[in-house]
Amino acid sequence: MKLKDDRFQGFNNYEPGQVLKGRLPRGEDLLNSLTDLIKEAGIRSGQVKVLGALRNAKIGYFNQNDRNYYYHEFDAGVEIAHCQGNISMLDGEPFIHAHIIITDSEGRSYGGHLAEGSEIYVAETIIQEFIGEPQVRVEEPESGLSLWEV
Repeated sequence: MKLKDDRFQGFNNYEPGQVLKGRLPRGEDLLNSLTDLIKEAGIRSGQVKVLGALRNAKIGYFNQNDRNYYYHEFDAGVEIAHCQGNISMLDGEPFIHAHIIITDSEGRSYGGHLAEGSEIYVAETIIQEFIGEPQVRVEEPESGLSLWEV
């Protein structure tokens, strides 16, 4: 499908591929475990969803003014209220960009960029592969972020 509006030329059309559904190993790092799984399955494009709980969590916030990530660490158990991300390619390797919302024992919610340093207690996971040319991340000069190439 070719879109006519020039604003949308970076959009690609995909067919659904394999769907992986399962529970990630307790005690592993959430982001690393997800990345290992997509590499093992040969997935280069798709989406990921996770529900469960973490023994501890690390989430990031990107400051648009100084173009740096700042991280918040949670050393107690938290629930994964929602975690969703996309799979694309970065430097020739499958890469997951995910955001997460966690809740603490008081019901407070926190959200941000999923970072390494979040230890799995329970992580029920669904990964949907997209069949087609994977999107590639390149540094976008205006933001300093690695974004999908347009």
